[in-house]
This record gives sequence, C-alpha cells and structure tokens, in this order.
Amino acid sequence: MAVTYNESLASDRDRVRFAIGDTIEDSGPKPADGNFTDPEINGLVTLEGSWQRAVAAAFETLASLWAVHATFNADGMSVSQSDIAASYREQAADWRRRFGSSAGASAGSLNVTRADGYSDDLDNVETDDYVSGESA
Repeated sequence: MAVTYNESLASDRDRVRFAIGDTIEDSGPKPADGNFTDPEINGLVTLEGSWQRAVAAAFETLASLWAVHATFNADGMSVSQSDIAASYREQAADWRRRFGSSAGASAGSLNVTRADGYSDDLDNVETDDYVSGESA
C-alpha cells in the first residue's frame, strides 16, 4: 500500500508519521525499512483516541517488531537489534507519560468496576442470593 504524507502535518496520520519518522516510502522505521500503512495509522488513531497516543502505540508496535530480531556479530562488528527495540520502548513510555493511555488507563493497569457486597452501589447487586447460598 502507498504511504501518504503531507509535510504541512494537516492530518492526524501526517502527525503520527512525522513523530515516528515514517515519512518516506520504503525507508520506514519497521524492520527491512517497512512503513506503516495508512489504514494501520488511521486504526491506531481511532483505537487510541488521539494522534499523540497513536504515536505511543506506534512506538510500542515498533518495539515489538524489533524485539524478535537477534543480535549478531560479524568481523568484529556487533549490531544489536534489541537496542533498537529498547529505544522504541523508551520513546513509547515517554509519549504515554505525556499523553496517557487509551480509555484513561495508565500503562499496565486496568479500569475496574467493583460489583460485590462492598460496592457503593448495592442496588445493582443482588446480595440476598449470595448470602443464603442459593442461586437465582
């Protein structure tokens, strides 16, 4: 698929591409110089709710893509693909710190709604059946 990018940063997709360095087709940040497709970036913006959080998600994706590549040595030269993954993880963490996670959750946490005998809203919990041990 074609990579579309407008230097005026007129769209959320352009802003994401600019922030992650994915502005030139066939010279992208993915392994083997791959680019994110337009639908992938649009999907990240939709899922994350903002272009800034989509940048964090793109960096998280890049860290995962690069993490599977091994470190190798040849003729006294060492190249560590895991260093690339770590760099992307750091950038993702920075963007998450600044702009948050989707759905208002912090990284590594869940939004939890309590529904038991200690809930603030007992009208929505049928406690009698649980107390007596009978099922409804």
